[in-house]
Amino acid sequence: MAEDDFSPDTGDGRSADSDRITVEDRYVIDATRRLPDLAGCPAYAVKDALSAQATLVALAPPAFQPARAEASQMARVRSPHLLAAHAVDEASGSIWIICDAPNGAPLSQNTGWSESALLERVIQPIAAVLHAYNAAGITHRAIRPDNVFDPGGRAPVKLGPGLAAPPAFLQPGQFEPLSSLLCSPAARGAGTIADDVFSLGALSVWLLGGGSGLQSPTHPDTNIEERILRGSFDVLAGHLSLSPEVAGLLAAMLADDPDARPAPADLLNVSERKAFTARKQVSADAPIRVGSAQVRTTRALAWHGARNPIALANLVRRGVIERWLTHELGLTAVAARMTAIGKELTMTEDAAPSPSVLMEIIAVLDPSLPLHWQGEWFWIDAIGMIATASLMSGGVQAGPEFPRLILEAAQAGGLLRFAQATSITGQNIAAQTVHAALHNGRVERVADIGRLTYLLNPGQSCLSPDCAGKRLSAAWALLQWLNGEFTPTTSGTRGLLDRQMTAFLLARGDRSGLIEQFGNESGDGYLPWLKDLALLAQMQSRYQTGPLLGVARKILPHLTPSLKLWRNRTTRTRRGEELAAAAESGDLARMAEVVVDPRSVAKDRSDWLVAQNEMRRLTQEQIALGKKLPDVSPTLRAEMLQVATALGALAAIGSLCLEVIS
Repeated sequence: MAEDDFSPDTGDGRSADSDRITVEDRYVIDATRRLPDLAGCPAYAVKDALSAQATLVALAPPAFQPARAEASQMARVRSPHLLAAHAVDEASGSIWIICDAPNGAPLSQNTGWSESALLERVIQPIAAVLHAYNAAGITHRAIRPDNVFDPGGRAPVKLGPGLAAPPAFLQPGQFEPLSSLLCSPAARGAGTIADDVFSLGALSVWLLGGGSGLQSPTHPDTNIEERILRGSFDVLAGHLSLSPEVAGLLAAMLADDPDARPAPADLLNVSERKAFTARKQVSADAPIRVGSAQVRTTRALAWHGARNPIALANLVRRGVIERWLTHELGLTAVAARMTAIGKELTMTEDAAPSPSVLMEIIAVLDPSLPLHWQGEWFWIDAIGMIATASLMSGGVQAGPEFPRLILEAAQAGGLLRFAQATSITGQNIAAQTVHAALHNGRVERVADIGRLTYLLNPGQSCLSPDCAGKRLSAAWALLQWLNGEFTPTTSGTRGLLDRQMTAFLLARGDRSGLIEQFGNESGDGYLPWLKDLALLAQMQSRYQTGPLLGVARKILPHLTPSLKLWRNRTTRTRRGEELAAAAESGDLARMAEVVVDPRSVAKDRSDWLVAQNEMRRLTQEQIALGKKLPDVSPTLRAEMLQVATALGALAAIGSLCLEVIS
């Protein structure tokens, strides 16, 4: 290895040929052999050095479509009907997922299914997988036709991986429950196992219907409203001719109330003779009007109220909703909470409710719906992915206002209030996690929201436009790339690192210490190159990288202005020589010591002030001495000069005579 090359310890998974990557000393990936995508993730050829018969694929999650934060936990789930993940590894500097290869064609290519075959070969085996996931306390959230594989014959299908992409990020609209469909794909979150049951039911309906097209992940409001008013089962399966038993089963699986769906354990031995009864949402005989819409359920009231907040707040303020909930639906507890909110509204003069109050009204009306804040729906555990999607250029996965809304909701206490109101488990823990990340990451401005993408997902690779395509998920890998091929762009607002590189390194390093010291990523009031040097020096020490000569050479020319802090020319020259020597040895810590030395700068300034004071004193004395001399006319001054000259000449002649006589 060359002296100025940085390379991690041996055994990092990389060979001399960068196109061949070894994972866990066993799986050899050929990065030149691209395979068809699996589960919406780029796939590559891989061989198992310990088992020639194993058929595997290596998945490479892109930077803006990262693996799930709980990917390592998901990889431990085992089921005979699941394409198992054998390794989630970033020893090469990028995350690679090794999993079983599909054993057949995806169901998107095989849509002719009978009810009996569907029950035995699709619902039962996938229910077994979901049962294993449920036992582990996690969800799959990627049940769709292109991620379920049919080996043929009478063999059960196999479910593809769910850990290689954000939860529900790629799900077509008809495979998602309302609680997820309301959100943009990036804002859907991990959900609950009941959401996976819904997706399995939607997949079953799609197969029985002959696979008639797939909707996009985003869904128009008109289709959402139809599902809210008619129910998801009627919209998705109303056109099918089903047996009463299968109709009852699918109606239960597609229930819009997650608590009404069967658990995976209930589906393990499902058959055409096992009956299920779908529990429908309570509907009022007399509708209530919100704006121009007349609604009969609390879910429809919440949906239309979110779109007409002034009308909804007016109904709450006047007690109309309270009476309707009590007399029409018998929901006295919900009515009591509406009374309390109504009293809060009467204390304000604004016609429109605050975002926090509107969020609470919606959560009280239907606790299964996501958090609503200023027109956007999202789940708290999806905030990390929302932060990632907000950085995508030209993407539609998250609106441009999302970062501002997240920060406002957090600062107003909306996340914690929603976590207490929702019926969906896990949101309280998610809210506490997000608040901890906001605090530890010193996220105080909208521009800082991007830090959450790294703080909330340990597998998120660096999203800098300069290196996003390289999928660098390890801090040492980014350091190596900076030390090598990277050429910084000339900019007056950034140094070697851009905002994303800095946030990535901070999140991967000692978060509390580093972020406390370098909370202001923009470099305002501090030379950006100096800030980058200080951060990279700490990273060099933390990861024991050895010399980083490439980084040192790129930073060195930009540190000259910092030497002007010393006014002593000798000191400035000496420190310039020391800085150049440290750069040639690739020692960033020594470079930082040379240019960032407050004690030496203070002493130099003190010495300079002493010298300035001494010069000022001498100047003042010279001026004072001139003022003390007597006034002498020019003529007299000339005569005095002549006398002094004559006396000097006589003294010189006398001295010469005495010297001759002696």
